[in-house]
Amino acid sequence: MKLYPLLLCGLLAACSSQPSSEKTSKSEPNTKANSSQSQPAQQIVPKGEFAQIDVKKSQQAMDAITSGKGETVNDILKNPNAYVPPVLYLISAIMFDNDYQDQATFWFYAAQLRARSDANKSGDNTAHAAVSQLNQRFGVNITPYSMSNPDRLKSIVSQVLEWDSEQTRNYDARWIALQGKDVTTETKVNFAPKEKWEEINALTRSQFRQGLEQALTKIQQPAAQ
Repeated sequence: MKLYPLLLCGLLAACSSQPSSEKTSKSEPNTKANSSQSQPAQQIVPKGEFAQIDVKKSQQAMDAITSGKGETVNDILKNPNAYVPPVLYLISAIMFDNDYQDQATFWFYAAQLRARSDANKSGDNTAHAAVSQLNQRFGVNITPYSMSNPDRLKSIVSQVLEWDSEQTRNYDARWIALQGKDVTTETKVNFAPKEKWEEINALTRSQFRQGLEQALTKIQQPAAQ
């Protein structure tokens, strides 16, 4: 199995309870890239409510994968609801590079859907940039593949939407708040109350489906002309 260097350390290391330098020394070859990406995150120390956001389980899973423990992927897939969306993005990339393209597409869009809905819960608009960064980083291969077959993509995304609507997310949706600018200046997390989360999730699923249909219409127009 092909494994990735810790691509997301810049997103999650800031809120990990373990020193990032110790993890980096144990990771796979690309140590220079790991170090340069993790340095900005190490300078940010979440305070107040930001420090209470728990992403430890997700960070540990990512560290395990990138240090060569491939069996962690299967553990995550047994309980995907326990992990923040960046973990699912990472899983999708690993699957794609190991020739499980359709499964990779499913988890890429599941990760994107959840990341978007979490960003929609944040009152810090700058948190949305993290979703774009994740999509760009992990969609380099998956997006062209998925867009090459609109019917297949529509079917997979429909499965994603149905699956997500039936699940209970057990991770802290506030992880996205750690990616906004507020984490550097504030102590209180500007976030929708928990009782509103399911409503926002449902609205995001609706918007996600509409966005897909619009994108597919644009893709199919040249062929129809």
